[in-house]
Amino acid sequence: MLIRVLFAAGFIVASASVARADDSPSFFPKGTKSLTAYGSYLKSFDGQEAKMGDSTFGVGYYIFDNFSLNLEAAGYYDNQPVRNTVITAGDLMIRHHLFHSGRFSFFGEGVVGITYADHRAPASGTYYNYMVEPGLGATFQLHDNLNLMGGVRYFHLSNARLEGPDRNPSINATQVYIGLLLKL
Repeated sequence: MLIRVLFAAGFIVASASVARADDSPSFFPKGTKSLTAYGSYLKSFDGQEAKMGDSTFGVGYYIFDNFSLNLEAAGYYDNQPVRNTVITAGDLMIRHHLFHSGRFSFFGEGVVGITYADHRAPASGTYYNYMVEPGLGATFQLHDNLNLMGGVRYFHLSNARLEGPDRNPSINATQVYIGLLLKL
């Protein structure tokens, strides 16, 4: 798991240093601020049978052209087989728009976060967990500063063995999301 996370983070960070292939103006210039709101659906693929939905709100700042740091707050509803739970999360995300054409941009992103659940998540797990979400997505400009945004991520939630290997079940899922990105 750690290898996957490091690979995804390395890809995103390394791509930030790649020179632009053209001289066109940046789609998301340095200094741009953003607000995001999106919803997602997650379905586990590792036997936990978790199905989750969430709402996420975030703020971002483009520290380089097309490369942002973002803070997000999310609420998840986890439909577990034993007992459903509500999970709250605080996230740090990096997003790099790799290329754009006209009103369209394609990006890579990586999210790390801390979560708290009102019941154990997964059911044999813990209340506090960590999550990692590398992914790919796209934006489509709807209006001057308003963009439709969507993507797919690998979602991993576990407590990183802080309570030992016997108390570290995880949720591994595919996450699909759609929402809006507003450039300020």
